[in-house]
Amino acid sequence: MRSAWLKGCDHLELGAIETRAEAAAAVALSIGGAKKAYSHTDPNEDGALFALGDGGALLAVVDGHGGTDAADTVLGHLLDHWAPRWIAADSRLSGAWQSEALAALVAANEAITKQAADGGRRHSRTTLALAVVRPAEGFLFFLSIGDSHVYQVRRDAAHDLACELSPTGEGFFLGVERETEDSLREKCVIGAETLVGVRAVVLASDGLSERQIGVDDPDVTVAEVVQQACGAPLALRALETARGVVQAALEAHRRQPSGDNVATAVLWLEP
Repeated sequence: MRSAWLKGCDHLELGAIETRAEAAAAVALSIGGAKKAYSHTDPNEDGALFALGDGGALLAVVDGHGGTDAADTVLGHLLDHWAPRWIAADSRLSGAWQSEALAALVAANEAITKQAADGGRRHSRTTLALAVVRPAEGFLFFLSIGDSHVYQVRRDAAHDLACELSPTGEGFFLGVERETEDSLREKCVIGAETLVGVRAVVLASDGLSERQIGVDDPDVTVAEVVQQACGAPLALRALETARGVVQAALEAHRRQPSGDNVATAVLWLEP
């Protein structure tokens, strides 16, 4: 398994964009294009990672609140405990994804509460947007809790599978309280979509979309960035998309002027 992980605590230069890329995957992260105009704990509480295996790829984006503790804990837990199985060649998620996803969310939530009990910040919490792409099965498996995004990009349109918010219209987080599979089922979005016709999968935190901070139309912005990336060499398209989405967010922050952290993870699937 090969992976790359960008942690917010490591990237604190205003306006800078940090990137990592390998093969058809890329991540990008920035503290923002302008200073935050709202109260916060750590300067950069977002994070992004990708993991590549013989059976597919995992992408994840987190947006921490109350410090980076919860965000870092969730990404570390996913990378260590779930990614190796989900992207192995001999795995199969079709028909099992909802149970796998709920089990992973419960375990990630427990990891946050344990970390807090062991001396971490007790009020730290995080969103999570996650995608697992398995070409042999022909599916994109996804989950989201909170207001981070999972975009499925076809020829000229980007569709947010996470629908920006939880099913009830409330903003939920991991790390707030003890959770069960039943309680989390009401707070998250879990699904699977065919890969037929999908050009790219793009995850982004709400630094892209937050009202009076981010871009006016996030769906259109993601679609336009992906279209522009088509002009780059194939090996650079994921990287150009990740960087372009973050750059669009930073430009919006400067216009407002009001900033937020922004993270993105990309997998390029075409051709």
